[in-house]
Amino acid sequence: MHAQQIMTGDRGGEIIPAGIAPSKITSTQNTFARVHRGTAFILAIDTLIIVIFLSSIVMNNLTGLGTPQLMQVIAILPAIAGGLIWTGYRRQKGWAYWPAAGMISLAALIFAILTFEYLNMGQLLYAALLGWATFGSVRRVRYHFHPGYKAVYFGEEEDNSHDIELEEGEMFAACSSCLAVLAIRPNMLSADDRCPHCNNNLVSEQNAAKYREEE
Repeated sequence: MHAQQIMTGDRGGEIIPAGIAPSKITSTQNTFARVHRGTAFILAIDTLIIVIFLSSIVMNNLTGLGTPQLMQVIAILPAIAGGLIWTGYRRQKGWAYWPAAGMISLAALIFAILTFEYLNMGQLLYAALLGWATFGSVRRVRYHFHPGYKAVYFGEEEDNSHDIELEEGEMFAACSSCLAVLAIRPNMLSADDRCPHCNNNLVSEQNAAKYREEE
């Protein structure tokens, strides 16, 4: 299957293998809602971890700088800030867009540091889990740099399909994971096809097999 990212309108490079089952193509709004909902969930988990991490640092290392009551107030400040950012992001408030990406980035950094620490201690299971968490958080941060995701979040129209002409047998479709707009050939489906943006599978093995059976 052939596909090409068209957000920039550049068709000069080599066409990239990709694909999506025509019956599974969803609207941009529906795709965004699913991706945004998943990202908001990751943000909630990452925020909780950051709050616990920072609060423990304050309570364990800075107790000599003030009264216990003052330290408790300082310790809950990250929770208040994180809660406001998560609430704003879930409601698609413009001011929360980049702070949310920053929170997820901070969590990814913490996960990466802990991954190397556990590797040095020989705790391979914990290192693998934290490495997976690092990868997942980094992937969510990358969504925020995609013009399609950003446009829908801010309620803008992102339609650059007129910048490129489809070749015979091609059609426009959006990646179900990151909203990248692709020019695809739907009659060349493969479960191995991946989005050139996020590297996620564009069609599952089950859907590809079902499409082949229908043929």
